[in-house]
Amino acid sequence: MPIKEGDYVLIVGDGVRSVIRVTRGSRISTIRGIINTDDIINREYGTLIKTNLGYDLAVLRPLITDILLERADRVTQVIYPKDAAQIIINAGIGPGSRVAEAGVGSGFMTAILAYYIRPSGKVYGYDKREDSISTARKNLEMLELLDWVELKLRDVITDGFAERDLDAVILDMGDPWNAIPRATEALRPDGVLVVYVPTVNQVIKVLRAMSDHGYVDVRMFDVMVREWKTEPNEVRPQTWVNAHTGYILISRRTLRPIAQPTK
Repeated sequence: MPIKEGDYVLIVGDGVRSVIRVTRGSRISTIRGIINTDDIINREYGTLIKTNLGYDLAVLRPLITDILLERADRVTQVIYPKDAAQIIINAGIGPGSRVAEAGVGSGFMTAILAYYIRPSGKVYGYDKREDSISTARKNLEMLELLDWVELKLRDVITDGFAERDLDAVILDMGDPWNAIPRATEALRPDGVLVVYVPTVNQVIKVLRAMSDHGYVDVRMFDVMVREWKTEPNEVRPQTWVNAHTGYILISRRTLRPIAQPTK
């Protein structure tokens, strides 16, 4: 499919890596020179375009993570792809899954969930902040993923989840231990509960709440990604390391009576 006006493209090559939305009559400035967007329209993804300084840059189809990290708006800290990937895999989320998320924040995890539960699944995104819901909606519309998401302005601790028999519930909030009773109500009998928190202090409270509510097969980990330089004459780890961002706790619900929130 040829590139058309309004599409996002990933420009890559010789120190350049940037996501751009193609607009007819505009110019893309890079450290290796300028590209006219009219030279991109109607070309195929993978095409090499020469800048005015003579450098060849590749025009690629951006991945969802490229667009999220470079073009999406943010109102909160986000779940990065390294953590989102582990959540998706370890929670068994895939096409047809029904998943609730509280809170959605800027919608990064929401978008990745929507991408993977298509075409027959659904993501139910909850947040008590109106600006978060608005930003998440804008980002999902940009990625054309809103059809698979229902966004709700609601405090799940006090008002709970509207859904039942969900495959998974993801809690990314300041006091997730207080939302575990409501998440338990919403999950199917052996559903997956995922909690994402940045500190050990929070982890301890989450583990206690999981135990109180009969969760089993509890696992906890954090994810570090160390990228390497890929220049043929300089293959070594990058100086900057994307280390700790948060702890991921994953567990399975059992049919134990639902307890009260842990204080």
